[in-house]
Amino acid sequence: MSNTTVPISEWCKEIRVALARKEMNLQSVADEIGYSYTTITALISGRIVKDNYLDIAKKINEVLEVNVLPEKPQLPSDEWCGAVRAKLYVKKMNISELSKSIGFNRDKVSLVLNGHALDWPVIEKINEQLKVEVPAVPVGTD
Repeated sequence: MSNTTVPISEWCKEIRVALARKEMNLQSVADEIGYSYTTITALISGRIVKDNYLDIAKKINEVLEVNVLPEKPQLPSDEWCGAVRAKLYVKKMNISELSKSIGFNRDKVSLVLNGHALDWPVIEKINEQLKVEVPAVPVGTD
């Protein structure tokens, strides 16, 4: 297998093509590699929630005979996530209230706040609403 990495969106397209070619579905892949369907779908949809995403991707690739690996997407920094949580604490606000105030789905906001997804429109609204000044990603990494 190649060690070539591509943006996760390209890898996801390769996986979907391979699923059709091999006449498999995500549940059968999950069963074969020993990971849950939820973990597989989170990875394939670009929501990486585990540090071992590359190991999981390699196993998926073996089953589906895909030759490229996903790059790890950029994620919000721990410092930014912590700054947002501190602002929420001071304002006695929870994630549901923040979500409503910025007009985004609670699950999407939660993924961003927990450092699992980088969604610039959500980050910009959070920064604006809570007046967060810490960079969402470390300087020099975007």
